[in-house]
Amino acid sequence: MHSKAQKTSRRNIIDYWKKSAMDSEEEILEKIDAIHNKKESREETPNTRPNKKSKSDAKNNALPLAARVRPSNLDEFIGQNELVGENGLLRNLILRDIIPSMILWGPSGTGKTTLVRIMSNMTQSIFKEFSGVTHASADLKKAFDEAKNERKLFPGRRTIIFLDEIHRFNKAQQDLFLPYVESGEITLIGATTENPSFKINSALLSRCKVFTLNKLSSDEVYAILQRASRDSKTEDKCSFKTALQLVDKKPEDRVDDEALRFLAVMSDGDARIALNTLEIAMNTLHQKIMKEDIKMVLQKSHLQYDKDGEEHYNIISALHKSIRGSDTNASLYWLGRMLTAGEDPLYIARRLIVVASEDIGLADNNALPLAIATYQACQFIGIPECETNLAHCVTYLAEAPKSVRSYMAYQLVKKTIQEEYSYPVPFNIRNAPTKLMKDLGYGHGYKYNPDYEGPVHQEYLPPELKRKVFLDVHKPTKRDEEIVQQEEIGG
Repeated sequence: MHSKAQKTSRRNIIDYWKKSAMDSEEEILEKIDAIHNKKESREETPNTRPNKKSKSDAKNNALPLAARVRPSNLDEFIGQNELVGENGLLRNLILRDIIPSMILWGPSGTGKTTLVRIMSNMTQSIFKEFSGVTHASADLKKAFDEAKNERKLFPGRRTIIFLDEIHRFNKAQQDLFLPYVESGEITLIGATTENPSFKINSALLSRCKVFTLNKLSSDEVYAILQRASRDSKTEDKCSFKTALQLVDKKPEDRVDDEALRFLAVMSDGDARIALNTLEIAMNTLHQKIMKEDIKMVLQKSHLQYDKDGEEHYNIISALHKSIRGSDTNASLYWLGRMLTAGEDPLYIARRLIVVASEDIGLADNNALPLAIATYQACQFIGIPECETNLAHCVTYLAEAPKSVRSYMAYQLVKKTIQEEYSYPVPFNIRNAPTKLMKDLGYGHGYKYNPDYEGPVHQEYLPPELKRKVFLDVHKPTKRDEEIVQQEEIGG
């Protein structure tokens, strides 16, 4: 039933529509009722529009697990105790808000970005974050101008600019920082996985403190994984039915402890890889996650190794020095590390040819032919079969006797040439292909050795170097103190 006011309103609407349309009164009433019904339905329907909080939660849930469990303060940070532990230098600087320009150098997944984010939360300075991959010089110039203006308005206010992957910037781009870092208008924090000595402009490097972040231990990665496995949001992507089944489960019921420890070891000190692997397992496997499940998810193809980076040279150096030290086990291990990471076998074979002459040398003249044969074998048959050839050669070289007589003699020759006058060749051993050269004395007095029985007295060096000796000048003078102590204890 309609009230008197409603009836009056309806009559007014009918009269208006009759003037502007050809519809009958019944048709007009049907339209009015439809409008009222639609309005009432809209008023009764609850507001399903997400509020700001639900939007924020959805955004957080969309983040990777590594981002969701990222520490927000120093007490939650795991690893790098030398820097941010109780008495760590960097910790004290952060707590006192005295942050100098610095370069954070370390492998992937060791906490460089996390540490910088913690600094941004704790400092009173303006904080701006950039990436060497996605940002260009123009972005930084704009930030420099803003920092300059901010300092004019607020003389005590500092601006910290964080540049992740700073090694991606070339030398000219890095030079942009110099005047602003020098004047104190900005504080630069750069993060890199590459050796700053090679990748950072020396002028800029001299104005920054380098902090080295070490690869995380398996225990530290395990602690990070334990904390992540307790994050309730790791279940958010499960189906509703699965989520109900997991509500009452404790973290230790969700992921087997042995699986976590296995993942901590296999992650090779990279917390990001460990967390990403755990997230995949928890989002795809809705039963209790065991070690075999982690093996299935994790493919160990992420060994820390860059063919153009520092680790490449570190490991080839380790292989060479292990062979020199006659440690066969270590030599084979470093060989395996390189091959497993995808190193070119020909690169390794070339280094073994160098080892054969430099370290084995005259002590075993079969070493060089074997190394050359190994290189040819790698060319002929390739990976993976040539791995056995390389292991054969590495084992032989490691167990072979060592001699550096020719190597050390040649080093002394080079030193002499660099430091002394280039003396002319003695006339008796000069080449004399023409009559003029013979008339000038070239070749005069030369004694053809095969014409003589026994040794021949003849000078081959310039007179000024007559008493110079190169071979066997180098003599070992040191003894390993640990070996001496062991001998004394044994004696």
